[in-house]
Amino acid sequence: MGGIVRRLQDQHAGQPVKKFSFLVHTEAARAAHAWQEDIVTALNTQLTEAVESQPQLLRGLLSDAYADLARSVRVLNHYLPPEDAVIDAAFDALRQGWLMITKVNSERQVEELLDDEGQLRLRTPLNLFIGGQILDRGITIANLIGFFYGRRPQVYQQDTVLQHSRMFGFRPLQDLTVTRFYTEPLIQAAMRSMHESDVALRETIERNPDLPVIFIRRDAQGRVVPCSPNKILASNTTTLRPFKRILPIGFQSDYAVRTRPAVAQIDRKLAEIAPPAGFEQPFEIPLTLAVELLTLIEPTLLMEVDEGYDFDWDAARAALAYMSHASAQPQRRGYVWCLVRDNRNLSRTVSTGSHAVYSDAPDTTRTEGDVARRVATDMPMLMLIKQNGAEEHGWRGTPFYWPVIWAPQNIQTAIFAHETTP
Repeated sequence: MGGIVRRLQDQHAGQPVKKFSFLVHTEAARAAHAWQEDIVTALNTQLTEAVESQPQLLRGLLSDAYADLARSVRVLNHYLPPEDAVIDAAFDALRQGWLMITKVNSERQVEELLDDEGQLRLRTPLNLFIGGQILDRGITIANLIGFFYGRRPQVYQQDTVLQHSRMFGFRPLQDLTVTRFYTEPLIQAAMRSMHESDVALRETIERNPDLPVIFIRRDAQGRVVPCSPNKILASNTTTLRPFKRILPIGFQSDYAVRTRPAVAQIDRKLAEIAPPAGFEQPFEIPLTLAVELLTLIEPTLLMEVDEGYDFDWDAARAALAYMSHASAQPQRRGYVWCLVRDNRNLSRTVSTGSHAVYSDAPDTTRTEGDVARRVATDMPMLMLIKQNGAEEHGWRGTPFYWPVIWAPQNIQTAIFAHETTP
């Protein structure tokens, strides 16, 4: 659909109409490429048959895709072709066989497919390439606006991952508005970590070239100690910067028989330290208690590891301890702010239009976020958001606590390594 939208934009502007490409790159093994080719070919065949056999169903699918693309096109206020025109063009593209699927997994194939400029030849308006190592670097693919990326190395080296995925690099803004990247949560998390650390480093250098960035890790005794930058695995880090949020995302609450005792214990501990005015305002608690509360919460939240979601609880506790002890006010070291909220009914998943994703904001920007930005200046904040956990909202019918750690405003940028190289 992205290629269709861009072709109509070029026609509307009276510019030469380009051909576009999509890359499927998930495994290095050649055996997998044939299977991927079969899947993509079958999908293309079914979509083509649906033009005549199920036009209304196909129109609905294309309408969802158009709505997704429209959001990013509108961000830059570019010309957006009418939905009916885009869907009609997509129907014509399927009828005329615009999509060419090409499996590329040998040097000989590459030589046969290269054009006079050394790029993979785009032979039809829409081109889909499937391959492994032969495609991950060194070969130019023109007008690349779609990616299905799934390479999962043992160690995510930043430069290698960026080369493999090929999504990073210059492309015209109009192409960028219809560019889409599809991957799994684990790879997305690795890329997000790389991006956050890279942005933090750049901002620190631009703000004050003489201000060092701290590289830290947790040692065997649970202490946070300095770490050499060359030992950092960029994909397995947390960048600590002002108002950074650290929280588990992509989980299911455990069953009531195990969750209720832990929640009751947390309730009792909070009741013992509750301020006279109650939990409306944030209050200070010892770091040791904050760590204990996180430890009680940990087994009640079951991460969807098989779907690529995970959360490093040890690193979260260590990061909270580091930020507490790094306070510029000595009398506040060893303490954190605590904000308690209850009776929340956040759904486990939220719809993005075409599909559902796991909720990631138990704290709202205008309420809890505003409190954190106002209060957490020199000490981190631990938010404890108690969800009712109703089954109709996707949970298991029992209350649970969803923790959110907020970094303080005055923290010096630090790269916290969950793991380091020897």
